[in-house]
Amino acid sequence: MKKKRDFGSFVKSNIIIVALAVFVLLFSVSAKGFLTVNNITNILLQISTYGIVAFAMTISIIGGEFDLSVSSLMGFITLLFTDLAKKAGVFPAILVCLAVGLLTGLLNGLMVSRLKMNAFVVTLGMMMFIKGLALTYTGGRPNNFPNPALNSFANGSLLRIPTITWFFLITFLAVHLILRYTRFGRNVYATGGNPTVARMAGVNVEFYKMMLFVILGFVTSVSAILMSMRLSAGNVLYGSDLTMSVIAGIVIGGTSMAGGSGSAVRTFWGTLFIGVLFNGLQRLEIQASWQDVIKGAILIMVISMDTIMAQRKVRKTIVRD
Repeated sequence: MKKKRDFGSFVKSNIIIVALAVFVLLFSVSAKGFLTVNNITNILLQISTYGIVAFAMTISIIGGEFDLSVSSLMGFITLLFTDLAKKAGVFPAILVCLAVGLLTGLLNGLMVSRLKMNAFVVTLGMMMFIKGLALTYTGGRPNNFPNPALNSFANGSLLRIPTITWFFLITFLAVHLILRYTRFGRNVYATGGNPTVARMAGVNVEFYKMMLFVILGFVTSVSAILMSMRLSAGNVLYGSDLTMSVIAGIVIGGTSMAGGSGSAVRTFWGTLFIGVLFNGLQRLEIQASWQDVIKGAILIMVISMDTIMAQRKVRKTIVRD
């Protein structure tokens, strides 16, 4: 009986890993060429660009906020980087793009933390503003930037792991260490869990709320620059599904949208699950529209379960009190 309880507890605590293993097994049997070194490398490459942003968004969601504008910011940064790199050089282009990301995050953060505006409204407005700015900047046209050196760097590999995947892994490690072992991380959890209690404990809630958006803006710019280097182009459409994909991976991984709980490790597994699922569906030649249906259904199911569990937790707390 004890072994059964231990097994059930393990499955419940690691449901995303169990689900990932099941899908890997299914696709290995049904999708030709799925379980090969080249395809595994391809999956890692596919999840890396968005995954970098996912880890920054994880900090934001744990802190009780989220940002809809990252999708438009990514597209705009790819256009800005490719254009400035041709006109002013690669290094100045990188500095300007990082500054734009920081400034965007700072503006979002100040409006949410200082002006007490709703994050959904603020970032929705910023998303529309940046998208309009991007369309105006190039007249809606993509911007090509053929640079063999940068393209070779972004599409290269080290120890058979793609370069961009190394950025993904480094970001994962950095966010994991920050959230788990630093005062900043502890205060982010406190801010997202109960900002009133955190404020009474001496946490500068407004500062941490602001920093959530600043970090996210900066990291989104880094990811967009890497995407531009890899594709040798910029396009307003790049990253159009970024917000949905990132939040899907975070929530499926087990981080609660209610804030105050979650981890980079959970986001890693959730992002990998999304990558494996879509790669498998593509290899089975499932239509893209049906892939969106499946992704949306899984996301709704996971959010529903998260909401139900949160409600049960609240009811148990009330009963105890």
